[in-house]
Amino acid sequence: MIWYRDWVFYSTVVVVFGLDQVSKEVIRRQLPLYESWPEEGFLRIVHGLNTGSAFGLFSGFTNLLIIASIVGIGVALYYFQQQKISVIWYRLSVGLIVGGALGNLVDRLKDGAVVDFISVGWWPAFNVADSSISVGMVLLIITLLFGERFGWVSTSDESRPDDS
Repeated sequence: MIWYRDWVFYSTVVVVFGLDQVSKEVIRRQLPLYESWPEEGFLRIVHGLNTGSAFGLFSGFTNLLIIASIVGIGVALYYFQQQKISVIWYRLSVGLIVGGALGNLVDRLKDGAVVDFISVGWWPAFNVADSSISVGMVLLIITLLFGERFGWVSTSDESRPDDS
């Protein structure tokens, strides 16, 4: 599979990254830091900053998280390139993961923190990038574990497109 011809993967990365960055910028401009709209309720838009990873773990370890993000993105890209799986679900799942990771990485590099703004019930606030990473991971696991059973993945080499 030639990377530059994989429009599903690259389109997913670009769309996720773009939606993430635009949504965070709208929150930065429209909602003061630590404010919420509405003030109460199950589903709210909040303007929070997260210097840690998911659920606020590793708060204050921005440099470590930057390095971990770069390594994680590199591993995901390498793994993606090495796989013989050519189904759309696989490309989409890895695109969601890489696009989300890039979105949060840019925030950490630019501001030293990630903007989180979606608050649902008791769950910690999150953003488009976090959602994309989570959905991508679930889709990737389903594809790898059950893809053959669903007819998404073939174990033969005929499922892999030509490298020409």
